[in-house]
Amino acid sequence: MRVTVERVSLTYEGPAGERITALADVSLELARGVCGLMGRTGSGKTTLLEVMAGATRPDAGHVRAEGDGGVALAFQLPERQFFESTVEREVTFGLRARGVAASVARDRADRALALMGLSLEELGARSPFSLSGGQQRRVALASALALRPALLLLDEPTAGLDPHARRACLDAVRAAAADGATVVVASHDANALAEVADRLVVLEGGRVTLDGPARDLLADAALMREHGLEPACAARAACALRRAGVALDGAPLTAEEFAEAIARGRGLA
Repeated sequence: MRVTVERVSLTYEGPAGERITALADVSLELARGVCGLMGRTGSGKTTLLEVMAGATRPDAGHVRAEGDGGVALAFQLPERQFFESTVEREVTFGLRARGVAASVARDRADRALALMGLSLEELGARSPFSLSGGQQRRVALASALALRPALLLLDEPTAGLDPHARRACLDAVRAAAADGATVVVASHDANALAEVADRLVVLEGGRVTLDGPARDLLADAALMREHGLEPACAARAACALRRAGVALDGAPLTAEEFAEAIARGRGLA
């Protein structure tokens, strides 16, 4: 799905009655693949996802989607999207609303939960509100994945997840993009985005301040810090080694790439 965000602006009223800018003249063209969305807390990431999902109406501008397939948004706080009595009904809700047969919806829910390391048989009859925070986040992600949307919007999907669940989440993001979806991942986790994002957009004060290939931007630790962002661990380590006079081949961005660069430098690869 091709998505055009054209000159979108949005303000809201603060606690003292002041007008606060959430988005200011944001324009983006998005296509298939994974776009990472970064920025300080309050920069407008969540608001932009909600506008793209049609959940929030902007004051100005519009979002246009071209292509077949629906839109799914997994909120940063899963309880914001839960309203069904059981996990099974929660994950199948969107499918049932679209007229998908009950047996097919249950099978797709089972597969989506399994992708997130959860079992429909074990959790299906439980209330989603009774789950742990990490389980709630994974159920929310499974609800979005079960729809197989053409536009998948994820807000801090790896926050609070253990390493196994985090890996499952990132694998699911890759799989959705490989199937042709346009995926937008808003996150403070540069390490996660380093593994999945093709493109990176940075917001500051509701405005786009950086937009380019994710590898180029995330590998530049100084640039990330300049924009108030924590660089990926591999980028930080590579920067520290170079400052210490240690030659390092390439610009490693993940832990695996960093280990390979060290090995090459020591003649071990």
